[in-house]
Amino acid sequence: MSYSFGDIVIIAFPYTNMNNTVMRPAMVVVDTGDEDIIVARITSQKRDKATEVEVHNWRNKGLLMPSYVRMSKIATLNRKDIRKKISRLDEEDIKRAKEILKRLFELE
Repeated sequence: MSYSFGDIVIIAFPYTNMNNTVMRPAMVVVDTGDEDIIVARITSQKRDKATEVEVHNWRNKGLLMPSYVRMSKIATLNRKDIRKKISRLDEEDIKRAKEILKRLFELE
């Protein structure tokens, strides 16, 4: 299965010590077509409006509570750790995510 920017997946996300993982939602940033996939963490904790995308219609996206995509928390993970695709961000949210990435990586 291939994934697109803005897809929401449930994936085993490693803790910073890399010893354990937790199943959590993430937004696909890049599907490289090999065993790797680049994702941004989705969390219910609002922190930095400048680098987060508020997920509109979060209930319809299969999320359990109001959620935010942390565009500054990107990880390259193994695609075999994806349990399932649950939804996709709205086009407005995808546009915001792209704008934040351009700013973070100074692509503008």
